[in-house]
Amino acid sequence: MSNSIRSDSYSESVKRGIHPLTTSPIIPQRRSATTGNVNRTSAYFPSMSNLSSNSRSATISAIVTPASSHQRLPNLRHTMEIHSKKSINIPKVKPPREVALRVKFIRLGEVNTLHEKFYAEVVIEARWLYDPEAASWNPNLYVKNALDNGVVYVWEIRKVVGTFWEKLELNSFPADVQQLSLQIVTRCPIEECVLVENRFQPSMVNREAFLAQQEWFLYEHIETRSTITTEDFSFRPIRQSTFLVTCCVARRPGYFYWNVYLLIFLITLIALTVYGVAPEHPQSRLQITCTLLLTSIMFRWSVSRLLPPVSYLTLLDKYTLISLVFISLNSIWHSIIGFLIRHTAISKMIDYYVLSLFTAFFLIYHFLMALFLFQALRSRQVMLESDRQYASKLAGMFETFVQGHHAVQRFQERLNSSRTSLFV
Repeated sequence: MSNSIRSDSYSESVKRGIHPLTTSPIIPQRRSATTGNVNRTSAYFPSMSNLSSNSRSATISAIVTPASSHQRLPNLRHTMEIHSKKSINIPKVKPPREVALRVKFIRLGEVNTLHEKFYAEVVIEARWLYDPEAASWNPNLYVKNALDNGVVYVWEIRKVVGTFWEKLELNSFPADVQQLSLQIVTRCPIEECVLVENRFQPSMVNREAFLAQQEWFLYEHIETRSTITTEDFSFRPIRQSTFLVTCCVARRPGYFYWNVYLLIFLITLIALTVYGVAPEHPQSRLQITCTLLLTSIMFRWSVSRLLPPVSYLTLLDKYTLISLVFISLNSIWHSIIGFLIRHTAISKMIDYYVLSLFTAFFLIYHFLMALFLFQALRSRQVMLESDRQYASKLAGMFETFVQGHHAVQRFQERLNSSRTSLFV
């Protein structure tokens, strides 16, 4: 009953405006009265009574002493700065590395219905982005439903796209055959790792994807060789295993036959027609011969731009230089015969003898150059024989005789279609 009376008196005092909380403002001198009123009103409202004593004391202290809250603001800011620095120093978590898988069923064997199992030979190819910071990282894959471990081979498939250095042999240019090789070296010593040829699946070359087919002829066979090299740039020399893989290409000489050899042949042949001019006019002979000589020099300079500056003479260089010497000797003879006829009573028959001598020299050195060119082209027959043996070797690795026979037939068709373009 007393509680109801007190609540009614409190509400009437609030309505009349005589309650201290509504009539007088909160000033520092009356902070104690305000505190008391707040404590008293909390007893009449259930929502305030549900608060814990700690929260009520914190609320009262925040209302009563506003000056202390201003003093705690710098401390609060300092604490927030410390927490922000700690959040920055937290190491970032790397996302999981994505490993792309490719499974190839090479051979499927018996399917056992009774024991619910089957035999298979599969190849699992894993591909992931290389990270230099974790070069030795491996996904550690395994087959969960394999009943036995069997023989497990680890395959690494690496695709390398780039430019490779190779020392070219240009002695028989333009009928040269070049060997393009890759040197695969392991960083492990010879006592730990040895590189050998895969006896089950030999190396192959994709002739259909060869981009320079108009200029080069790509052979079928692949030559491999294992050797040992020494790493000399280390503190202690390390003997390493090296695996050499070589494919062979032959230059198609047809372009140089028609655009270089034929033109130089015609220029040299025209030098012999100068003898149709009378020897009493050496100035006319010299004018024609010098024009031919300058033409040959400019042509020789344009052809030399197609080759690297090597220290030896190629087959084409020998032919062009001999032609230049031939035209120069003719030019010298024209000046000599003009001087002799003008100052001596020499017969004109000597000019015909010299013409016969130069003609014989012209035929002989062209015959020798054709012989050298034929010997350079004979090496291509050896390469074609190596291709034939390599095709027979691949045919023996096919599962059935029919597949191997078809492989040899396809090789023979490609060989017959490309034989003409190979030599011409």
